[in-house]
Amino acid sequence: MQTKKPVILIVDDVPKNIQVLGTLLAKFKCELAVAMNGQQALDTVEKVKPDLILLDVMMPIMDGHETCRRLKSNESTKDIPVIFLSAKTETEDIVEGFKLGAVDYVTKPFIGKELVARVQTHLTLRQTQQTLSEEVHSKNKFFSIMSHDLRGAFGIITNFVQLIQEGGDFLTNEEKDELLNDIQTTSTNTLELLENLLKWARSQTGAIKFSPENLKLTCLFDEIQRNHTSIAQAKDISILNSERDELAVYGDRNMILLIIRNLVSNAIKFTNKGGQISLIAQKADDNMIKVVVADTGVGISPDKVGQLFSIESKTTSNGTANEQGHGLGLVLCKEFVKINNGDIGIISEPDKGTQVWFTLPSNKPEE
Repeated sequence: MQTKKPVILIVDDVPKNIQVLGTLLAKFKCELAVAMNGQQALDTVEKVKPDLILLDVMMPIMDGHETCRRLKSNESTKDIPVIFLSAKTETEDIVEGFKLGAVDYVTKPFIGKELVARVQTHLTLRQTQQTLSEEVHSKNKFFSIMSHDLRGAFGIITNFVQLIQEGGDFLTNEEKDELLNDIQTTSTNTLELLENLLKWARSQTGAIKFSPENLKLTCLFDEIQRNHTSIAQAKDISILNSERDELAVYGDRNMILLIIRNLVSNAIKFTNKGGQISLIAQKADDNMIKVVVADTGVGISPDKVGQLFSIESKTTSNGTANEQGHGLGLVLCKEFVKINNGDIGIISEPDKGTQVWFTLPSNKPEE
């Protein structure tokens, strides 16, 4: 995936200074923007949202101090790091720059290597800050979704139990059985959600032990078939093991089983009665093995495929027999595939089925 180039805004009223800075910063893989005074800088920031600003202090129309003050008072620009470049070397001038919110202060004439090193440091800090901020935002939204799903599930169970307790004399045996079946289904789905949530949380903290070994896929497929037979038969769905080549992978057995188990469970949910699910293994490039869980189900619309592995996307829907889904399974699959040095993706078309694939090393990776 191509990484977005950082944008550095140079603000200086002397063209020669801009030229020198541009030459120095050409060593970075970055985009450069230029402004000749503070007002131009504020206008430019609104358009390009730079990752770092190199700001001269003494300029016409609006000086660097006032420019920085306005940047830091604006919610949308207050987090952009500012490095002052100034010929003012008095301690009070430097202190004033930091009070205004600058992350660094470089005096003119500056040493080229020193300036480049400082720019590199603050770009790295900026990238780290943005990454952490995005992760915190995603996980906060994720836990908000999970808490909503859990409250909803327990609310359903509580309401059904209360209905049975209070309306026992008025409900037929068939109605009671239906309510009990709904309670069982909801409880099973909620337990699956909790188990996946706990495993995902442990994977984020590094608490899950990674114990890779050589594994035969046909053995893993056989185990998945046995464990899902009763659930599949309830919808008259057949699970086929298409692995006949005795292909082996190098990975953590429990993680790989969890990945396949989640994918097969999803396939069962979104396949109509009488459908078919195939477990496929094939050689891929670069000593990798490709595992595919293919179904003849309802498929996925193109606008949702790209969101299915995102922790903050709420793209779940009920299965063909109204089975509830929570979406965490695919997020967990992505985490575990990554831990096992593989990749994962989806090929799907509405009403024509879905193929979820992931890759695993065929041998222990060279260190």
